[in-house]
Amino acid sequence: MIYVILLTSILFSVAKAQDDQLSLGFRLQHSIHMYNEHGITIDYTPKKLLNDQLSFGATYVSTRFGSAINSNAILQDNILFHSTYVFSSSSLSPLIRLNAGYCFADYESSLFDDIDPTMPLLSIETGVRYAFDVPLNIQAGLGYNLITSDGSSGIGTVYPLFVQCTLLWSFSL
Repeated sequence: MIYVILLTSILFSVAKAQDDQLSLGFRLQHSIHMYNEHGITIDYTPKKLLNDQLSFGATYVSTRFGSAINSNAILQDNILFHSTYVFSSSSLSPLIRLNAGYCFADYESSLFDDIDPTMPLLSIETGVRYAFDVPLNIQAGLGYNLITSDGSSGIGTVYPLFVQCTLLWSFSL
């Protein structure tokens, strides 16, 4: 959470162009055959960089707001920094995203002290964005984790495929 607050303050201080966009929203993510992870995301889109088709941001998703609610699912927190390229400025546009970050797991028992509680994340996503007439857009896509683990080294709950849906509300800076 501290990373998102820090990134927000950096983005506000860097934003100089009047038409730059800051988007805040929710991300719903499901690892295929594994956990639901939900959280928040922030995006910064500089208007003068590639005609507002490239954005940068950060996302925090966790099983704490998904599969771990009222269950024995492993508490897993993911902090991701991402760059997204939207292929056109039309209402319905294909997109591609590169994510890099870190995953933290809380096994809640000393029995699992031999298992790594952290691992780096690197993933690529492809999908679509639909921009409404109001400053709301929705992104949906399929992602692939380039770094996974079977639990012998790294967290065994990072599966290769995931789907996501992100709702973002945009503000002009």
